Amino acid sequence: MSESSTKPIGKNYKGQDLSGHRLFGAELNDADLSGANLSKARMSGAELNRANMSGANLHSTHLNRAVMKNANLENADLTGAKMMEVNLSEANLTNANLSNVSGVESNLTMANLAGAILSSADFSNSNLSKVNLVGADLQGAIFSNTNLTGADLSGINLKGVNLSGANLSMANLSGAILGGANITKANFAQTDLSNADLRDVNIYATNIVEANLSGATMPDGTKRG
Repeated sequence: MSESSTKPIGKNYKGQDLSGHRLFGAELNDADLSGANLSKARMSGAELNRANMSGANLHSTHLNRAVMKNANLENADLTGAKMMEVNLSEANLTNANLSNVSGVESNLTMANLAGAILSSADFSNSNLSKVNLVGADLQGAIFSNTNLTGADLSGINLKGVNLSGANLSMANLSGAILGGANITKANFAQTDLSNADLRDVNIYATNIVEANLSGATMPDGTKRG
């Protein structure tokens, strides 16, 4: 479908082709966009609260400053999407593909990103407090100066992930692999690092006050009791 300046009317766009459409500031709260093709659409500032976008194609879509609270984006393809300052608090992004997403200064508080792909995604200076990242692919992701307080990253491989200046206080990193991650000036106060692999990282250069290190493999290869 060719690029259009017409904003859709109504709420049901299930499976429709809206690729390249100009939907700046469109009011699509509670809309059904499941399986829709929204690739390269311009949706900056759109309101998509509680919208069903499961399985939608949002490849290279412009979503800067969009409000998508409680939206369902399960299995959606957001590869290369522009998502600066987007609000995805409490959104369902289970198994979504967010590779190469630009999501600087975004709000994903309490979002579910279990099994999601965030390879090379940039969520620096964002709020990801209490997010679920269990089973997510974070290879090359950037979370510098990001709030990850209370986040669940248990069992995650953080090799190559940039966590410099990130706040991971009270987060769950039990069983996580931190070797090769950039954790310069990160905050791990009261973080669960039990059974985590801390080899090849300078955990002592971070704040680990009251962190749980039981069973963790320390930088020198020794194991905590």
